[in-house]
Amino acid sequence: MIKGSLAKRYARALMAIGQEQKLYERLGNELAQMAALEAENEDFRLAVTAPIYPKDVREKLIDGVGRALGLHELMVRFLKFLNQKGRLAYLGKISSAYQDLMDEALGRVRAKVTTAVMLRPDNASLLLLALTEITGKMVIMDVDVDPEIIGGVVTRVAGKLLDGSVRTQLSLMEDKLKTTGAP
Repeated sequence: MIKGSLAKRYARALMAIGQEQKLYERLGNELAQMAALEAENEDFRLAVTAPIYPKDVREKLIDGVGRALGLHELMVRFLKFLNQKGRLAYLGKISSAYQDLMDEALGRVRAKVTTAVMLRPDNASLLLLALTEITGKMVIMDVDVDPEIIGGVVTRVAGKLLDGSVRTQLSLMEDKLKTTGAP
C-alpha cells in the first residue's frame, strides 16, 4: 500500500515541474482526469494495474490514451514514469495530493458541507460568502445531503469542523441532562 507521504512526494515533484513550466493547472486537471478514468473504468484500471500486462504494453496504452485525450507530453511522461515504478494504481492518491498543492498555490480551500436537505441557491451563496470571510480564501464547496443530521449544517474547512447540526445540538442537550441529573 502506498503511503500518503509517497503520494505527496510524486505530487510535489510534478507540481514543481508544472510551476516551473507554468503548466501546473493543466497538469492538475489532466491528472484528475486520468485518476477518474482509472477509478471509473474497470477495463482501464485492470490494464494499468494487473501484473499480467507487461510495462511495455502499459506504456503503449498510456501513449494511446494520451493522444486520444490530448494530454500534455509532460503528463504522458509522468504516467510512464509511474508505470516504470509500478505506481499507476495510485493515481487517485497522487491526484488528490496534487489537488491539495494546486489549491494552496491558487489560494483556495475546499469545504465539505453536509446538510439535511439540499441547499437553496441563495443559501448556498450566503454560506460560500461566510466561509470565504472565515478563511480569507476562495472556497470550493462540496455539498452532501444527509438526513441523519436532522437539520442545520456541518462544515469541514481548513482543518476546522463547524458543526451546527440539530443532531449534535440534541446530543449535547442529552449529555447535559445526564450530567445534571435532570429526569
